[in-house]
Amino acid sequence: MTFARYATPFILLSAFAFAPAQAADNIALDQTMTVAGIETACTGVGLEARQDAKWRAYPMLIEFVGRDGQYLGDGTVTVSGNGHDLSVHCQGPWVLMKLPAGDYKIGVDVAEGGHKDLNAKAPASGQTRLTVRYPNAGGAETPNERVAAAQPQQPQQPQP
Repeated sequence: MTFARYATPFILLSAFAFAPAQAADNIALDQTMTVAGIETACTGVGLEARQDAKWRAYPMLIEFVGRDGQYLGDGTVTVSGNGHDLSVHCQGPWVLMKLPAGDYKIGVDVAEGGHKDLNAKAPASGQTRLTVRYPNAGGAETPNERVAAAQPQQPQQPQP
């Protein structure tokens, strides 16, 4: 028996061991997309988008929040349960899904914040708002920037 005979299956199996279990579908901002049979949306950038009434029709709203309540983007959400398994990537701070009522396991990966696993229930009516907090992520003003911004600026006198 040759080395190549045993090495080839090992190499092929090793390649699959490092591949991601499921690739996330990228969703454009303020657009809907059907992923694995579930209508999904990526939004939440700007007040107008957050106040749009059409988003209330989605039973599950997942939002990414960082330090001082700042919205975060660039997140991947993986949902499994109730016969569904899907993964989406969103550049905005909100992912909305029209999931059937039931219990779900949700994994969230935000570029600045890392990974979190959560459980959530999609209601038969209404909306569940799942806020995923990353207290160490996002840019916040330093105390010096706030103090400098609060102090009135004196007009500069021309130099003689």
